Amino acid sequence: MITAPLAAQTACGHAGLSFARTFRTQFTLSQSPDLQIDGYRVTELGAWRLHHCRALPYARIHDHGGAMVAIVLGIAVDGAGQRVGDGHKLSFGETPEAFVTQCAGRYVVLTPDAAYSDPSGSMGGVFDASTRTVASTVLMCLDRPPTAPEGFDAKAVMSGKGAYSLGYTRDHAVRAIPPNHRLNLDDFTLTRFWPTADEDFAEQDTIPQMATRLSAIIGAIARSTPTLLPLTGGRDSRNLAACAKPHLEHLQGSFTYVMNWQGTIDAELAQTMAQTLGLPHTTYTSWHEGHARKTLSNKARRRQKMAFRLAGGYVGDANNEVMDGLCQQIPRGVVLRGNVMEIVKANHWKRGLARDGAHPDGVDLDYATARLAINHAHQGEAVARFRPEYAAWYDALPDAAKPLHYDLAFVEHLLPGWQPKFYGYTRNFFVNPFSDRALIAAAMRLPVKARQANHCNDALLAHAAPELAAIPFTPDLKKARRKVA
Repeated sequence: MITAPLAAQTACGHAGLSFARTFRTQFTLSQSPDLQIDGYRVTELGAWRLHHCRALPYARIHDHGGAMVAIVLGIAVDGAGQRVGDGHKLSFGETPEAFVTQCAGRYVVLTPDAAYSDPSGSMGGVFDASTRTVASTVLMCLDRPPTAPEGFDAKAVMSGKGAYSLGYTRDHAVRAIPPNHRLNLDDFTLTRFWPTADEDFAEQDTIPQMATRLSAIIGAIARSTPTLLPLTGGRDSRNLAACAKPHLEHLQGSFTYVMNWQGTIDAELAQTMAQTLGLPHTTYTSWHEGHARKTLSNKARRRQKMAFRLAGGYVGDANNEVMDGLCQQIPRGVVLRGNVMEIVKANHWKRGLARDGAHPDGVDLDYATARLAINHAHQGEAVARFRPEYAAWYDALPDAAKPLHYDLAFVEHLLPGWQPKFYGYTRNFFVNPFSDRALIAAAMRLPVKARQANHCNDALLAHAAPELAAIPFTPDLKKARRKVA
């Protein structure tokens, strides 16, 4: 069993960082009687002890008879469009797994027998079977320094030229809990629970249902906690804003970061959208034309970079809004994100439709494995090594989901590989409202070619907020400005 100090505590001590600040909103689940984490709350869950940061939202879930059967860490919205709160009661005959299947948001659900991640792995969730430990990130799961798994280049991952995927993490013994799988806590095996064998992915127009469900999720979050909406000149944040329209009075406001010339265009378009909707908007900038970007001091940048690496489990370095100190300027609260909405434009497919169509087996596993971007510089080696694992994952999919494997690879392998970076943003709690199985399934029922051509994104915008459709997008305005220049 795991013992104190955790690798997270040791690493913070060596780096001169505050553990409480660096590992805010994290957790460890263990049966070890010796584990103590200063400042963390301890909740008993059957034979397990859950150590969780007091700043991490949590809710105890009870069955119809009143017995506690699960704990939700993070922010979840149930199938009825309600924020899951402490004391939430399951309906008669409802199982924790059925409850999880319907929940949207950024969360981990723990029961005495199982652990579940959210639909896109945005909350994170890792485990070490050898010590029977479940945790938020790698260093919260170990009492030793991490040792690299074979086949991955840690430096490439940190620089954005590679990624952990297929359940791998920075440590050889620590694996990620993949979305849509149950981690069985008796033997630490994984079992898929969604999509089920009878899930229907036949093509249909799901835009109205998507708009309704996405709006309900945003509303449930905004009504329950201070919530901010980042806006750019792209499609994802615009459609989030469109679906948030019935709930604008509950949002704190919107904001845009400016760190380069393109950011000024994002800010201009975001301001126009916010004015159109009547939403308060703030621009935070570290870039002014003709001047060097304003950043933190070198010492502060080094400390921030190390803290970000440790908090996320070494899945990538901090972005410029962190290194420039901009993320320290926005108000505290929930920040809505649009990452999962890339499935509406079939972003992960690229040439997958043509490659699978031309392949004699109906699936080009080499191309599909390459799309995981495990190692940009040595893609051929990565494909050769990990193709059998992708093939095993593909073979285990329900038959109806196999033709859409790129969509499920996106939410089960690509997104979980980098989203632990969210833990590095310790002032705010990031939530993807589109991280919802009903929404993901609805997007998968839209034709791939129509998604790739942005017809579905355009249809969603026209349905939810047609007044935003006339505002140009960043690429269009960039092109026009460059022509003028």
